[in-house]
Amino acid sequence: MSIASARAQFQQVIETILSAQEYRIRTASGAWLTLAGAGEQESAALTATARGAAAETGVGLRELSERLVEMSDFTANTAALAQQVSAQLQRAGDRTAQAVQAALQLQQRFNELVAQQRRGSTSAHAAQALEGEIMALTAEAQQVLTGLDQEYANIVAGEAPPAPRSGGPGGPAAAPTAPTAATPTAAGPSAASAASAAASGPAGTASASAAAADQQAPNGAAVGAGEYPASSVLGPEQGDFAGWTRDPNTGYLVDPATGREFDPASGRWIDPVTGKPFGDVTEYATRLSGLGGGAGGIASPSGLAMVGGGGIGGGTGSTGLAGLYGGVLPPSIAGAGAIGGQMVGQAMTNLNNRAHVATQLAMREAAQGGRPFMPPPAMAGAAAGGAQGRGTQGQQNRRFTDLTEDPDVWAPRPGAARGVLGD
Repeated sequence: MSIASARAQFQQVIETILSAQEYRIRTASGAWLTLAGAGEQESAALTATARGAAAETGVGLRELSERLVEMSDFTANTAALAQQVSAQLQRAGDRTAQAVQAALQLQQRFNELVAQQRRGSTSAHAAQALEGEIMALTAEAQQVLTGLDQEYANIVAGEAPPAPRSGGPGGPAAAPTAPTAATPTAAGPSAASAASAAASGPAGTASASAAAADQQAPNGAAVGAGEYPASSVLGPEQGDFAGWTRDPNTGYLVDPATGREFDPASGRWIDPVTGKPFGDVTEYATRLSGLGGGAGGIASPSGLAMVGGGGIGGGTGSTGLAGLYGGVLPPSIAGAGAIGGQMVGQAMTNLNNRAHVATQLAMREAAQGGRPFMPPPAMAGAAAGGAQGRGTQGQQNRRFTDLTEDPDVWAPRPGAARGVLGD
């Protein structure tokens, strides 16, 4: 197989994974859950009415009570079916988000391989090695896609409850149609209807089409206000965490501007090299609360800003990394000794990759009707270019697009560079 064929095969698998729409699957799950809740309430109301009718004397009231009990049972069973569909779609949506993240990470590794090949040798041996590495990435991507297919195949709600008998001219009521693996979201409200229900229902806001990313977040991103229950992007109500995203695999909060991660469950930073929490928990726990989403939720502190006002590259070496974490070096850097420079380079690469993936995930959700999001200025060029990173070289070679402007427009205010999370 030639390199061109290997690249085409890899891209085909990645594009197939990225064609899934995780946010719309989640909003469809929310619509089914709303239906289940309405069914449970209606069933309870019918049961109460049936009891009242049975307690009264009069011609036909006993029969009316029996009919109401039948309808109550049917409504309760339909609600149970809707809740089952909702749970299956929620799992499918979560699994899709994880698969999309994995695909974006594989795409990053692929881009790095291609860049290395362009800078390195053009010999036949080098080409053969590159082909082998691309095929290995393709195998990983195919494994992700296979897992996603299996998850979709699990969306089988079962038999719909039989409709109660009807003496009217219309005959028995039509039972709802259960979803199939081929069309997991088509059995419920359509994708557009589900997104609309999530955006304008009891827990939502105005329609996504009318929303705009009109709130400036402290990290430089612009986000839309309002409730988006299925979104992984935090809104303005989360204070200095506004514009951050929630990792679909770990649950960590990720800053699209810098790539740093924070664990809301433990209230600690995440080492960019080892991926493990570090730091003093009490330093944040006494002042951070209210992010929600489970036990140990934290609140937004004050003074969040990109180091040096220019993303990760604002600092120099370990000093810049310490600035990202309230002046504390991650253990992988602090204890690196003679290989400290190498560990700093690895940390910077990981931060850049995480920032890029977080930005892409947030923009995907926005395109599917989720919380409006515009990336931080330091990430705008990378978002427009798709695979380009945020390193110094990438910024120097970046061309202006509809997502970039004159850098002076986005210049930080004096003093902002010293404010970091945890001050």
